[in-house]
Amino acid sequence: MNDTAVTLIDEAQACHDDDPLRAAALLRRLDPQALPPERWPGLASLLNHVLGEKLGAWGEAHAKFGPLLRAAGGKPPLVLWRQAAVAAQLAGDEAAATYLSSALAQASGAGGGQVQDVVALTATMYRAPTLSGTDAAALVAVALRGLAAHSWQQASPLDAAVAACANNIASGLLERPPEVLQQEAVRTVLDAAARVAERFWLRAGNWVNHERAAYLRAMVANALGDAQQALAHAMRALALLDENDADHAERVDRAFIELERARACRDLNLNDEAKMAQDTADTLAAKFGNAGLDTWYAKRRAELGAPASPGA
Repeated sequence: MNDTAVTLIDEAQACHDDDPLRAAALLRRLDPQALPPERWPGLASLLNHVLGEKLGAWGEAHAKFGPLLRAAGGKPPLVLWRQAAVAAQLAGDEAAATYLSSALAQASGAGGGQVQDVVALTATMYRAPTLSGTDAAALVAVALRGLAAHSWQQASPLDAAVAACANNIASGLLERPPEVLQQEAVRTVLDAAARVAERFWLRAGNWVNHERAAYLRAMVANALGDAQQALAHAMRALALLDENDADHAERVDRAFIELERARACRDLNLNDEAKMAQDTADTLAAKFGNAGLDTWYAKRRAELGAPASPGA
């Protein structure tokens, strides 16, 4: 392991959204061979997210997977084959995309159709943020359609990849401006993506994944104006925390879920419950001790129309 390589990827991870050009420069200096194996999946994701999605340099992202796969040796993690196949596809190298997809099928034991579906879904995750709301909705609808096939009705080694991609797609759509979220096509695929994320996390994930999938469903329901469903999903998420989080390790999750619960209760005129949920959320958030989380919480609090804090 090379400390410089770890520093480079840590810095790229920290700045990739705010300064993708700097993140790209850091990634270009990084030798995958110098990274510990547990960091290879993160590097694969950054190559596609930064070089491909953010900068549109899919050819460069594709080229970077050669050294990464060589560093991984004879048995790369499945995520490397998948991300490499996506980079090849979006770079227009169909021969490489076919080879890499076949390698993913062989390594995972998944069927060829499933591999095509998961590569398409991953590609959609990177492409959708660069498109208009209408075009993104159309792309997402096509990518989700394949997941209703009979081959996906049983557990698959690619379930976790599907869950993570659907989760990221829904989360990205949630960040669209309010007027975009009023478009029927966007609303339909937003709800569908959140449902797919939960369906696959329930098969492939642990209780934290289940809780966060329910939280996503609550966020989506609030965004779509369905307060009854938002409250139901928030309560499911909180029940999972109550049952499993005895040491309160997920207090941040609880704060954000209580925010969604408070908004749903306000919309349902459950004023006492709304105040209790909001007070709980604010009390937990006051103990974050992290500037990034504080900013994220304040932003979401404002988006949900929470009343001003006492003394604010």
